[in-house]
Amino acid sequence: MTGDPLIARYRGLICDLDGVVYRGPTAVPQAVETLNRVTARSIPVVFATNNASRPPEDVTDHLRGLGVAPRGWSVVTSSQAAAAHLAERLERGAPVFAVGGPGVARALTEAGLTPVRVEDLDGAPVEAVVQGLGTDVTWRELAAVGRLADAGATWVATNVDLTLPTPYGRAPGNGALVALVQTATSASPYVVGKPRAALFDLARIRLGTAQSETLVCGDLLSTDIEGANSAGLDSLFVLSGASRLRDLAFAEPSARPTYVAADLSGLLAPGTPLRAGTPGSDLLRSVVTTAWAVRDAGGEVSEEDGLWEKIERQLGLVEEA
Repeated sequence: MTGDPLIARYRGLICDLDGVVYRGPTAVPQAVETLNRVTARSIPVVFATNNASRPPEDVTDHLRGLGVAPRGWSVVTSSQAAAAHLAERLERGAPVFAVGGPGVARALTEAGLTPVRVEDLDGAPVEAVVQGLGTDVTWRELAAVGRLADAGATWVATNVDLTLPTPYGRAPGNGALVALVQTATSASPYVVGKPRAALFDLARIRLGTAQSETLVCGDLLSTDIEGANSAGLDSLFVLSGASRLRDLAFAEPSARPTYVAADLSGLLAPGTPLRAGTPGSDLLRSVVTTAWAVRDAGGEVSEEDGLWEKIERQLGLVEEA
């Protein structure tokens, strides 16, 4: 492998946000500096988020407030992916029942569709339903989703994340509310958010890059990395978010990334693919590929949390206590 930065092998980057760029209101160390250096190389970035409640401009303001330079990047949300999916299938101006935060209705309007709220449903037929997360979603709205889906309306879920992080711990995500509706209906939604390919496809259209020219960066194996694989894209898994080294070592093949790094700054370092037999002396890569090889051969790998935490400290992935 050459000594060129990993990102130099690609023409566009699809990047996750929470756990990769920021943790709540605070930037992840080295993330902002790395992104500014990436865009300075004229490599465009699309931040792709399953968060359907916030419109893209709110996310943009957040990123700019953290110091991300206002050049060469944009934001796409799962609400936009849902709206794009329906815009390809419905007549312009078609009425769509919008459930969730303001980002859902905004995305539908921008796609040329007509968002309909629950108070306007009586006597106003709709052709589809988009269900996204919102802090004010009501029982009445959830009941209407099931009723309309049973009646034949196209039901699109922005994502099915069962939980989401908050400053107070984990809280029910959109997937929990979708599951609630499914207990009362025989219908199933079409899902556009991670780990499905639709959000990645929309982000790649925004970038204008081919699959082989696009890299995905994320911190969750079950959404970011599995989604990248389903969309046929290479991926960089970073350990700055919710997932740990142990999670990566026990990842199933469908959720295994192309590369691994401690944080987003790995984009600026030479990257060696996580493939058995690939030359290189990187200890982090060796630990992961060895664990995969043992498990794939039917062997056993220790699941002891304490052992994996010790390995993380030895590799410099966490600070010594």
